[in-house]
Amino acid sequence: MGNLRHDAILGADAVDPIGSIGAAARALAVVNRIAFRLSGLALVAAALVLTFGVVLGHVSGRSVLWQDEVMTFLVAGAIFLSAASVQAVRGHVGIDLVEHVVPAIKAPLRTVVDTVVLVFSILFAWKSGLLLHEAWVEGQITYSAWGPPLWIPYSLLTAGMILLAIQVALQVLERSYVALAIGFIVVIAFALWDRSPMPLVSGVPQWGVGIAYCVVTLLVMFSGMPIAFALGVVAVSFMIFFMPAASVDTIAQNFYEELANVIILAIPLFILKGAAIGRSDAGKDLYSALHAWLYKIPGGLGIANTVACGLFAAMAGSSPATCSAIGSAGIPEMRARGYSGGFAAGIIAAGGTLGILLPPSVTMLLYAVAAEVSLGKLFLAGIGPGLLLIFLFAGYSMLRYSKEKQRALAEVHVSGAPRSALLADEHYTLGEKIRMITWVAPFVLILAGVMVVLYAGWATPSETAGVGAVLAFLVIGAMYRLWQPSKIMPIVSGTLRESTMLLMIIGMSLIYSYVMSYLHISQATAAWIIGLDLSKWVLLAAILLFVVMLGFFLPPVSIILMTAPIILPPLKAAGFDLIWFGVIMTIVMEMGLIHPPVGLNIFVIKNIAPDIPLSEIMWGTLPFVILMAIAVVAVCFMPGIVTWLPETIMGG
Repeated sequence: MGNLRHDAILGADAVDPIGSIGAAARALAVVNRIAFRLSGLALVAAALVLTFGVVLGHVSGRSVLWQDEVMTFLVAGAIFLSAASVQAVRGHVGIDLVEHVVPAIKAPLRTVVDTVVLVFSILFAWKSGLLLHEAWVEGQITYSAWGPPLWIPYSLLTAGMILLAIQVALQVLERSYVALAIGFIVVIAFALWDRSPMPLVSGVPQWGVGIAYCVVTLLVMFSGMPIAFALGVVAVSFMIFFMPAASVDTIAQNFYEELANVIILAIPLFILKGAAIGRSDAGKDLYSALHAWLYKIPGGLGIANTVACGLFAAMAGSSPATCSAIGSAGIPEMRARGYSGGFAAGIIAAGGTLGILLPPSVTMLLYAVAAEVSLGKLFLAGIGPGLLLIFLFAGYSMLRYSKEKQRALAEVHVSGAPRSALLADEHYTLGEKIRMITWVAPFVLILAGVMVVLYAGWATPSETAGVGAVLAFLVIGAMYRLWQPSKIMPIVSGTLRESTMLLMIIGMSLIYSYVMSYLHISQATAAWIIGLDLSKWVLLAAILLFVVMLGFFLPPVSIILMTAPIILPPLKAAGFDLIWFGVIMTIVMEMGLIHPPVGLNIFVIKNIAPDIPLSEIMWGTLPFVILMAIAVVAVCFMPGIVTWLPETIMGG
């Protein structure tokens, strides 16, 4: 998997590489840096706008007319203008499977991939420019009561895509002058092509188009092309061959309209909140406070790390962030106290997966959009299974600790080996315990405050994201003195890198799904699955197995958006509750975070504990994968674990 370090908390504060192509690269680096800084300010401004709207609405009882659209323009503009900067550091995640299987073709394959991305980027920038020109000439405005002109967001889209195309062109130029020339020739030929308005290819059986769509998608993805561009390239290619000529002209408009959703655009603000908390010492302090209260329980240190992961995941909403924040303190402490490397790594890797299950979860947010279900109910539905997993992980930690302690005692008595750190005694005074728990209380209050604001009806999910980000900055500023721009900017920069990568994938996935729907691939596949007349539980098992297999290669975001149009209709026809299934699917995708070959959390642990062998980390996570499978079975037999809380609070 290309570029595993794509999380806002984990990402280094990279500097744009200038390369070896002189003044053009230096000039672009300056422009990208300015655009990136402006994007960061826009992201912070969006959080402030939403917070202002919530406060004013609660105080005066009036809503702010322009709030949502200003937030949309700010966040979407920030993502568009940051795309080139992220590309400059190769921050768009991809799956480089082919070059690992056939190393001899690595260099030429990367040149081909970059050239294809260049052609796509230029085409996208061109269509964005046409969209901007049309909006300007026709005086187009949004459909809201405020009605701002559409040339504002379209100009940001066009500027961002032009910068992206230039950045990719310079990267292709570094590899090959010939490849750059070929890329431009292809674009010019396409622009001058006087093609028929009708589809170029017709008469192909629907199953043939569907199989071709699947095979081409896999080939392009495994080539190492960033997932966002791979989805876009496949979608546009099938538009050219199997859809009317005019469909290609709509790619920029479809991309913007799919992303201009206040729930989707809340994702960067949720990430901003998590980055603010994760870049501080909050994770370390939370872990220390829990350990002080739980150290007398057998395996209390492991339990403290598990519970800390659960609480931090609920505050940050990011699995890699949770692994990094808790693991950087927890793993050294566990190993110092005699825990084996695999055991310590497994606890943190598995605890980190709770970041996509406990609210606010970016993965659940996307599922709610794809499945068209209540986000509030889905967030509540994840709490019960999340607590179940915490108890299962904690229970295993107690049993494993007892086993390792007995082994340590046996070694001392039988062979006279040095006394293990597992057998050492600890003690905390009541004053120390109270002081520690008081220090981390503000972060728990942020979590509780955001949930109260959401479920009391004082704010929408997007507004809670803005309020949560502002509260997080206020708390870390007051507690850890993180007021200086030099300390805040890395938080915002990491958020932008992560958000741009994610939202580019989301936008292109939605175009990919649109093409799949237009060509009736998703409908035909769903109808075929329904026509198999499988029992509902066999159907569920088959779909979950399919999701597990996808989890070997794809991140949860891509799995949800690519599969939802295919798997949700058969599940709904079989009588499954889509909110219940969303939680089941999330747990299964959690398993994908800790099993190879992708297993993102495995590599996060390897980064923060490089002395633990990768094989030991993988074996350490295996028992937790089994526990997650047990949780899935438990939720199938006892669906109330998922449904009770949302039904109790929000009704059926």
